[in-house]
Amino acid sequence: MLSITIIRMGSIKEPGLQSIEKELLKRIGLFAKFEIKELKPVRFKNTADRERVFLEEAKQIRSAWNKASLKIILSEHGKTTSSVEFSESLTKWSEHGQRHLTFVIGSALGIDRTLMNEADHTLSLSPMTFPHEYVSVMLLEQLYRASTILAGKTYHY
Repeated sequence: MLSITIIRMGSIKEPGLQSIEKELLKRIGLFAKFEIKELKPVRFKNTADRERVFLEEAKQIRSAWNKASLKIILSEHGKTTSSVEFSESLTKWSEHGQRHLTFVIGSALGIDRTLMNEADHTLSLSPMTFPHEYVSVMLLEQLYRASTILAGKTYHY
């Protein structure tokens, strides 16, 4: 069984999204072991603080991820893929002996480039920018969808 960790800067505060997250985690639990690590975003006054924020948040993320895990950072600059291709990637990664995947969702300012260079993959859910709360739920839905595709279930048409 695949083991998945999502590291995200911040929590989901919107009750509707919390409810969707809870339901998706319940569904994904049939296919994978799952953990969400919420890290505290670094406060900033304006984008001039970007480098300081990136360095401090990158330090938190590095300390939170499993060194042996396959690390996938979500970024608008990452590789776009279809749901079927994403499910195939999950299979490919697990066939190469990778039983633990870590997905990283950055804060409002994004993710430090050096951290992106340390990742095994960068993935884009869209070239558009979304709040981390939405990205988290969208990722969970795609992980559930990929799991059902791989299991031959009829969720994905």
